[in-house]
Amino acid sequence: MLVTENSVDTSVLINGLIASGVPFAAYRLPRHDTFRLLVSYDPFLHLEKVDFEELPSGFAFAPFKTGGSPVLFLKADFEREVNLREPQIDISDLKCTPDLLQSDTGFAFETLPHPNDEEEYQAKVQQILTRIRQGEARKVVLSRRKPLGRITESNFFSAFTSLSTSHQDAMVSLVHLPDNKQVWLGASPEVLVSQNRDGVFTTMSLAGTQSAFDRNGKEIKPVDALWTHKEIEEQAIVGRYIINCLKKIRVREYEEEGPKTVKAGNLLHLRTFYSIDNREVNFPNLSSVMLNLLHPTPAICGMPKESSEKIIDDIEGYDREFYSGYLGPVNVDAESHLFVNLRTLKVEDGIAYVYAGGGITEDSQPDREWVETEMKMGTISRAFDNFHRF
Repeated sequence: MLVTENSVDTSVLINGLIASGVPFAAYRLPRHDTFRLLVSYDPFLHLEKVDFEELPSGFAFAPFKTGGSPVLFLKADFEREVNLREPQIDISDLKCTPDLLQSDTGFAFETLPHPNDEEEYQAKVQQILTRIRQGEARKVVLSRRKPLGRITESNFFSAFTSLSTSHQDAMVSLVHLPDNKQVWLGASPEVLVSQNRDGVFTTMSLAGTQSAFDRNGKEIKPVDALWTHKEIEEQAIVGRYIINCLKKIRVREYEEEGPKTVKAGNLLHLRTFYSIDNREVNFPNLSSVMLNLLHPTPAICGMPKESSEKIIDDIEGYDREFYSGYLGPVNVDAESHLFVNLRTLKVEDGIAYVYAGGGITEDSQPDREWVETEMKMGTISRAFDNFHRF
């Protein structure tokens, strides 16, 4: 590994920042050949909400439950854009001194025994179905967390580049939270709020899930995908929610594109884009207002929001923390791109955990909901097949 006076291999720097307790965020936007590394010399700031008009350049990392829980914000004291193929970083003006540890290893797990929670998960789905049929909600998103194993090789940058290769159409992220003693790694295909330098606001409805491969292992082209009524309605619920949020703030001039079948890793989803030119509607803080209205969307919570949140609290049985929250750059090069924190993995106390969930509607079948979560978890774990030692 190359370490000189002014530059260092990215994997060496990343592992050094983690070992030294320095907060940072690395991210690669969809279909980009470069990534950005943002380092802060201070802990993450704790915010009540994200206000794009007031915040400096940095990275937002929000939990699933923002009411009463802070949104974390990393101020970009040090920032670099780096080519994934030539990952050397100029650190001549880096004002902290991390231990530059050599990183010749990959990213691997040693399997730990854990209970098969299939029956428990299906029982929870059935409980939710009962409450939906009693009229408490129309859709509830139930999730689960599974330990993958104990980390035996911890070159986090190799894991980041592996995800970047396998998930070209997702935002790939690596976030170090030293105060929480956690590292979060993920590849999210779902835009929550995006605003480019021309003032165009974008969000999306992404829901409905099926494997990108048939029973014989042959890839299904997006144009050939067939969707059930349950999956079409699940995606439509999210779209109606977005439109209702726009109606609340009296914005009726928007462009709608979709629904369209898209591939994300080894899965297919239904997606619809919604975009608005802020200058045309004369709504400069539209992105900030819509962010607070949208999160959490029916795609990761349910509908109606308040009823779904209560059912999740009653039945899910664990704290999601930052899974199904949102994350992304804010005011970096005059643009902000926040994604829902899906297809994510957390490392804490040397243990890697993976998360997944699915939307439960009255047409759901418990066994199929279990299979869907297994597929989603597989999109992350399979990205590291070259490194795994199970």
